Amino acid sequence: MKVAKALRTHNHPSINLQPPTIDVNWNWLEALAAAGNLAYTVLMLYERRIGWAFGFVASALGVALFLHSQVYAQAALSAYYMAMGAYGWWSWGRHNGKELSITRRPAEFHAAMIVGGLLLAGAINFLLLLMRDAQFTVLDGFATAFSLLATWMLARKILENWAYWIAADLVAIVLYALLGLWWYAALYAIYVGLSIAALIRWGKQLRAKERASA
Repeated sequence: MKVAKALRTHNHPSINLQPPTIDVNWNWLEALAAAGNLAYTVLMLYERRIGWAFGFVASALGVALFLHSQVYAQAALSAYYMAMGAYGWWSWGRHNGKELSITRRPAEFHAAMIVGGLLLAGAINFLLLLMRDAQFTVLDGFATAFSLLATWMLARKILENWAYWIAADLVAIVLYALLGLWWYAALYAIYVGLSIAALIRWGKQLRAKERASA
């Protein structure tokens, strides 16, 4: 009886099957992602292919940050940026001895892109409304939709991509300020200035090329 009682009262060490928790300093992660994204934008301004690598890493950090902040379209957008980072690296590489050149597209192209962007923003907003904890869905949807378009056009070196970035970034500034992501809000304010500078710089390069080939 004593043995049985001893067996019943013996405390066996418990086994914790839960994965260990990792303490993340989100402010530092946000600052690191912002720095990487800033480097990416500056390198894009000067048409440096290595910028896509910076964008890929910064976007991976962004996925974690936006999931934590419960802005799911921005998290999905960052995942898309990762894919576009790989595509942009390939697209900006040299093919058949030629480097991808800056081009412009006609008004009809941009009219279709804007209408498509607004429809996409509405669709994203609708999907976000299905998530109970999603925040600022209209802003999130618009910034996401037009950033998707701008990223694809940037990878193809379409001049007007910078105008789309300006529109998307202005909305993103408001979104990040409302979320309290001040590093990102400040970063996107810088983005707007860099996008204006890039639009001017790329436009001058394209016009110089057109004059040289005339």
